[in-house]
Amino acid sequence: WLDIRGVNDTVFIEQIGHKFNIHPLAMEDILDVDQRPKMDEYDEGIFMTLVALKLDHETFILKKEQITLFFGKNFLISFQEDADDFLHTIRERMYQKRGKIRGKGIDYLAYSIIDYVVDHYYEALDYIEKRISDIDETLHAEQSNISNEVLHDLKIQIIRIRKSIYPMREVINKFIRSENPLINSETDIYLRDLADHSSQISDMSETYQDMINSLHDLYQTEISNRLNNVMKILTIISTIFIPLNFIAGIYGMNFEFMPELHAKNGYYVIMSIMLSIALLFLYFFRRKKWI
Repeated sequence: WLDIRGVNDTVFIEQIGHKFNIHPLAMEDILDVDQRPKMDEYDEGIFMTLVALKLDHETFILKKEQITLFFGKNFLISFQEDADDFLHTIRERMYQKRGKIRGKGIDYLAYSIIDYVVDHYYEALDYIEKRISDIDETLHAEQSNISNEVLHDLKIQIIRIRKSIYPMREVINKFIRSENPLINSETDIYLRDLADHSSQISDMSETYQDMINSLHDLYQTEISNRLNNVMKILTIISTIFIPLNFIAGIYGMNFEFMPELHAKNGYYVIMSIMLSIALLFLYFFRRKKWI
């Protein structure tokens, strides 16, 4: 197993390609890190392009990394887009002789790498499921700090998962159907289990996307309800003050012959009437259960 970490040194990668007779079209796909997952069979071996999703536990952002595999008889070459070792767990299992990798053929090693990549989709989905649960719990709170940007970012992440897992399913199914002599029939049972996992991830991602869309609709509804409550309170206040402003406007006119202006207790009478009107409106609104 020859593992190349980082694809920036094009000269070195071309030397590897010449050494192992990697097809020029496959070499182009190795250097182009925005490839769609796929599988191609050449005379020299089998070439695969995979998309790995890594969850950053500090920023909780999904990062995409392209991993390409080329394997023939008794050898496998992996090209990791980033310099960090994404496949270190598999290598440790081989060093410590855990699992069946060292006792199986090179096709089983290719399966193990694909399975490891697919398992990280579960980790991403677990994070999204937890975020959906947290948002659902806090969305109805009066002091909810959920913003539209949070839901939008979550929607982008689930779309990224779905966009990657669908072509990954095609790669796995093509791997299963292949009659290439490099693929041992004993590996079929593991590949079929891997196909089940990819189908499960696809179904889960579709379900979570529907849940996120529902949460987005619920968020918009909650925003509208809060706005309606504010408008209702402002309307009630305006309704109460309309007659009070009317009375105050009448007695604010500067006509000389207004009998109430010279009444001894006129001020107290008018204030009592205005207070009674306000209390009457409040009682009416309360009885109608508007407040």
